[in-house]
Amino acid sequence: KQVYTLQHDHLAYISSSLHSVTFHLTDGKKISCRARLGDFSGQLSDSSFKFFDRRNNILLLRSDMTTPLARLVATRLNEGPAVKRLFYLANLFRYEETQAGRQCEFNQAGVEMMGAAGPSADAEMLALAVASLQAAGLNDFVISVGQIDFINGLIEAAEVTELQAQELKRCLIEHDVVRLEALADGSRMSPEQKDLFKELPFLHGGLELLDKVEACGLNNKSSKAVQDLREIYALAEVYGAAGYLRFDLGLLRDLDYYTGMLFEGYAEDMGFPIIGGGRYDTMMENFGRSCPATGFAIGIDRIMLILSRRRQLDNISSWDVLVA
Repeated sequence: KQVYTLQHDHLAYISSSLHSVTFHLTDGKKISCRARLGDFSGQLSDSSFKFFDRRNNILLLRSDMTTPLARLVATRLNEGPAVKRLFYLANLFRYEETQAGRQCEFNQAGVEMMGAAGPSADAEMLALAVASLQAAGLNDFVISVGQIDFINGLIEAAEVTELQAQELKRCLIEHDVVRLEALADGSRMSPEQKDLFKELPFLHGGLELLDKVEACGLNNKSSKAVQDLREIYALAEVYGAAGYLRFDLGLLRDLDYYTGMLFEGYAEDMGFPIIGGGRYDTMMENFGRSCPATGFAIGIDRIMLILSRRRQLDNISSWDVLVA
């Protein structure tokens, strides 16, 4: 995909907001062998471009950066500080129904913090996400924050089958309210549990939302998830980032490696998330190392599309002289 000079200037401007607090990684390989990605390749391959080499190995065009970075840290970056802050800027490839804001090839900037557990690391990622979007020229955005164990706890308490659990999660990912209600009504949940599942897609709000759900008699896993969100929010207030946050207790993301807090960011003039991430503490176990991790990725093309529509890109250029 061709990137014009003006777009390149702004792409560099966005990425510069991350450089001061992260370790810069080079662009890396665009093609990965499925065998090297291990079990996690199955989570990526549904939307990946796949082909075969001469030895019939399945090759994937790079569709995600978190998994290969986790493999890199687990196998090659064992030395140095215990907590590693990694930054990348890369073009990725996924099969999409092409439209404005959704392309098969797209630019992504991201940050991964590997080796840090707990709310303090998650709050740092949220604060950096807010600062990065501000540096890119956006101020009217909202970051929705959820906790996957809140949903997992509800599923455990409902005692549904594994297949029903997967279907319920798929409905949340796709925002299929009608299907979600039908699944809840067709299950053996209690009436109170059915009502809570039906309400999940609409559980948005501030700290008062956490008070509301805690009054519903949650099990231990869901209660711990709510407490985790409280602690993250309190630390985000210290960073000055809490004003951009809202809770979305029904939030799930397409990639299923998340284990704790997760989030997505939205702005006016764009119908898709412009930023997203979360905690993925078990991923590196697949590569022979146990290591907590959290991070996020920014959709550069989507941000530039928003700014272009607002004519905020017009005056950004590094050209001093143009010879035609």
